[in-house]
Amino acid sequence: MSSSCRKLYFALGAGALLGLTGVGAHADNWEFLPRIEGGGLFNDNYRLADTPADQLQVYGPYIDAQLSANLLSPTSKLDIVPRVHATLFPTDHADQSTDGYLDIDGEHKTLRSDFTGVAEYANETVIYSVLLPATFPGVALGQPETGQTGRISVSNRRQLARVRPKYQYDLTQRTHLQLNADLEHESFTQGSAQVSSKRGAAAAVPQVGYTSYMGGAGIGFDVSPRSVFTVSGIGSRFVPQTGGNDTNNYGVQLEWDLRRSQIAQFYARLAAERTEAQTAVGTVSTNGITGGVGVDLRYQITEITIDALRALTPSAEGAVVEDDEVRFRILHAFEPRVSGFLGARGMRLHGTSGQTALTVQTQNYAAVEAGLDYQITQNYRLEGAYDFNWLQFPGTPTATSNAVRLAIIYQPLSRYEPLPQLNGIPKER
Repeated sequence: MSSSCRKLYFALGAGALLGLTGVGAHADNWEFLPRIEGGGLFNDNYRLADTPADQLQVYGPYIDAQLSANLLSPTSKLDIVPRVHATLFPTDHADQSTDGYLDIDGEHKTLRSDFTGVAEYANETVIYSVLLPATFPGVALGQPETGQTGRISVSNRRQLARVRPKYQYDLTQRTHLQLNADLEHESFTQGSAQVSSKRGAAAAVPQVGYTSYMGGAGIGFDVSPRSVFTVSGIGSRFVPQTGGNDTNNYGVQLEWDLRRSQIAQFYARLAAERTEAQTAVGTVSTNGITGGVGVDLRYQITEITIDALRALTPSAEGAVVEDDEVRFRILHAFEPRVSGFLGARGMRLHGTSGQTALTVQTQNYAAVEAGLDYQITQNYRLEGAYDFNWLQFPGTPTATSNAVRLAIIYQPLSRYEPLPQLNGIPKER
């Protein structure tokens, strides 16, 4: 890692620690809120290798620190969140890492329009980018994540930059113009990672940087005061940095969004899409159906999220892949100070076509996480969790890992939120 990156991460972490001391003065409507998690973890197969000889046990302390800077006004908001995640493994210095993240979320409203935008940056080890968490934190209902591939047995890092603007304009009281885009750029320190083959030999799985452009334009109709039906045209372009296949995708999408109240939210989406990939043997075209259905229920002491979707996503294999995924999460407060969570996700990534020129290694992945939180004081809580990961490539043995962690989390309250009654669940999940 470069010295400039280390300095950046140190500065971000120091900012979160300064927030702990309360010296951050409020200027106008700015509010600074730190969140600092420190603890220890153990993992019996950190790289998720499929052979006993390659399995690696790690243990040691970690810290996850962020500082959220919020600016609020009657018509707009801005949230800037730098974050640092660092691990220290006494018996495995090669796999310990310092990873940096920056998220920016903004919104501006007028009488007839609503503009929102999300920008993300990540500089992280590929272990965290490939092994997606079971509780899918920060992922909205119906939102696909970038398809990842590879069982990592060599050191590699990923840099991701992503911008997702969205604009809505009220043409009439019941008709709305909706525009959205998703621009993503991903690169890697090394051009390929290694996976263990069935016979134990190392077989290369490419990790190719790419640029992806996605966009959509549609018209939404208010079927009722709480439901919207949207018809959209969608399109995307995928351009790998080296090798791979330049790919264009376009189609028509139908979506129904229903919000019964602040408690219940439901969506159903269906799209017909055509994919055209430029290969060494010419253009390969395929047609397919994507979509999803999901529900989010938020009660005072229980939250439930169920989501099933199929999407075309860019991947580090140098091609667009089809992502079939199911997600489940439940959070529940058992006692005034004790809450628990259970999350599970299963996904299958595979090529969009059976053509030899578009062969993409199929990946099956599943993760489960369960844990408990104990609210010690208003700002401190203790959290323990167990994680299970499962990964399988056709023709290779199944790989599994078990991990446990225990941490203390410091997270002060926002001045814009009421004092908690200690009968709910942590809000960042």
